[in-house]
Amino acid sequence: MLVVLILCIFFGLSGSDQVWAQTQSAEMSTLHFSVAEWAYEVRDQGDYDPNPTGTFFRGERGYAYLEIEGFGVGQKDNLFYLVLDVDVALETKNGFRLFSQQDVLELEEWYFEEPTTTWFYIWVDIPWWAPKGTYKTLITVRDGVTGQSLEETRDILVN
Repeated sequence: MLVVLILCIFFGLSGSDQVWAQTQSAEMSTLHFSVAEWAYEVRDQGDYDPNPTGTFFRGERGYAYLEIEGFGVGQKDNLFYLVLDVDVALETKNGFRLFSQQDVLELEEWYFEEPTTTWFYIWVDIPWWAPKGTYKTLITVRDGVTGQSLEETRDILVN
């Protein structure tokens, strides 16, 4: 329950910096987000309501819609597969980590044809008691096929 509440705070915070800052591993990963946006609602791939200001209010649900490319693709028999694990963290503007959780999403997908992109979203209910303020979110994606990782950070604000 505490993890859910902390995740709620994590995604309930939104800020003015709308550009994701990308940091790649020393292995020079090609893993990257082709789309990374806050959203009011997500229905399906490419079907979401963008939240361009990244502002979330206490007591509502906050979404992050993400499309990713450059991941490794494995092959077994006549099928292709990808394995991505997603971690999230919340930090103050000064870098003090308030929350982190590994494997918020464990994505394993199988295809008949080799994929070049995939999508996912993360959501959380923002508690009514979440403190107003600006925070830094960190999303880490680990590629289980290549061993590479990608980190994206962005400021978010809760009102």
